[in-house]
Amino acid sequence: MKNILLVLLALCFLTDSLLASDLPPKREMRAAWVATVANIDWPSSRYASSGEQISELVNMFDKLHAAGINAIMFQVRTECDALYESSIEPWSYWLTGKQGKSPDPFFDPLAFAVAEAHNRGMELHAWFNPYRAVKNEGEYEVSAEHVTQKHPDWILTFGKYKMLDPGMHEVKDFIASVVSDVVRRYDIDGVHFDDYFYPYSPKVSTEDLHTYEKYKDNFPDIHDWRRNNINSMVAQVYDSINAIRPAVKFGISPFGIVQNKYAGTDGFNSYDILYCDPLTWIKDKTVDYVTPQIYWEIGKKVADYEVLLPWWASVTGDRHLYIGHFSSRFAAKNWTGNKAEMGDQIRMNRVTPNVLGSVFFSAKSISNNYSGFADTLRNSFYKYPAFPPIFDWKDTASPKAPINLNAFGDSTGILLRWEKPAEEESTNKIRYYAIYRFETGEPDDISDVRKIIKMVRSNRHVFKDYIQLEDQKEFTYVVTSLDRLYNESPPDAVFHFTPVGR
Repeated sequence: MKNILLVLLALCFLTDSLLASDLPPKREMRAAWVATVANIDWPSSRYASSGEQISELVNMFDKLHAAGINAIMFQVRTECDALYESSIEPWSYWLTGKQGKSPDPFFDPLAFAVAEAHNRGMELHAWFNPYRAVKNEGEYEVSAEHVTQKHPDWILTFGKYKMLDPGMHEVKDFIASVVSDVVRRYDIDGVHFDDYFYPYSPKVSTEDLHTYEKYKDNFPDIHDWRRNNINSMVAQVYDSINAIRPAVKFGISPFGIVQNKYAGTDGFNSYDILYCDPLTWIKDKTVDYVTPQIYWEIGKKVADYEVLLPWWASVTGDRHLYIGHFSSRFAAKNWTGNKAEMGDQIRMNRVTPNVLGSVFFSAKSISNNYSGFADTLRNSFYKYPAFPPIFDWKDTASPKAPINLNAFGDSTGILLRWEKPAEEESTNKIRYYAIYRFETGEPDDISDVRKIIKMVRSNRHVFKDYIQLEDQKEFTYVVTSLDRLYNESPPDAVFHFTPVGR
């Protein structure tokens, strides 16, 4: 019965959308996971030169930006390693072909990725795998500086798979220290965890009994204790982030099914196998957003996207909900199902209350334009820009608007100039300016994203609008300020441009 009710609820949302305005959303998360483990997305080769890897990342970010992506989930820690300069963990094998070896010539992938994302108006969330230490033992030589060598007593082993032991207090402190180090030293917009907690397969059984006996505290049930291990780590990381830079967002992408009883599914149970408990994170407000990986198609019998979506939307409360999509599957050439699957899922997201955007796995489905997926985003769903959603519990204070906006026209277009307002408090410092253009008779309504013609970094105070001037046309320009959380200033900087001769 619950399954039927959820389907009916989703259908009601879809019906209501037919009556809704077709104005594109101004606030929407449009993100992609850039996976570095196993060289899934970047770098395509761990043996490529630094210059080749840099060029490849620039090209990928260009393509993601062109498709309308406004945030990158960039994987910086795959197996207790680092794709950034770290004094805690060794350089990643997936970057240089040898764990512990730095790039030569040297560059810092995370610092570079942050700068490149921000130059394009995109957020950069540093993506960490919190527990995985060795994905496949023997695949490569582990550095002497790796945690498996320095702290073998912290490790749980499952065949060739090794992970940090979630039950150990030292491990929780270690994970928090790794994250804190990045938050402190890099201008990231978010911290992101994936879905790997206790292992998928084989399921943990007796491997952590010794840890349980040592740290079980008031948990007579080992299963509850394991879930608490994850929950307490999440809370500790959240507190650490907020103690250093409260503007940095923290999100996790759990497996799409928590327990089958909730939405009438019949799939893998992450609550009892991975000990993944996102409802507690939401209740305790120890995350800012969740991105459930709803990797199944609409109508799939055991795990229907159309059923899981409204269930997740009903439980996230005031935390943000972005949906994780398996775009690499549904846009692949060999996908034999509904060719419009990805588009149908995005449409369903937009008409379901509390759903604030999408994250696509993986980035190459867009950068390589699988089955024209990037074209579809660019020409349809993401034709117009969108800002990331507002985080009401972090900061909603608007920055000041720019001042002294002027415009000058010539045969090549219209040149805009403005000045920066007086310096703001640190949380309200201007990061971007958004430039809107309205034609004669159009209301100066900045809620209409179709009127945004450019977003520029805050160090720029000039913009050339290469538009053909016509005597009969007048234009109104509005320039607003945006801070790092994309709070927008009032539309106070307005200039009405009238062609010469009017």
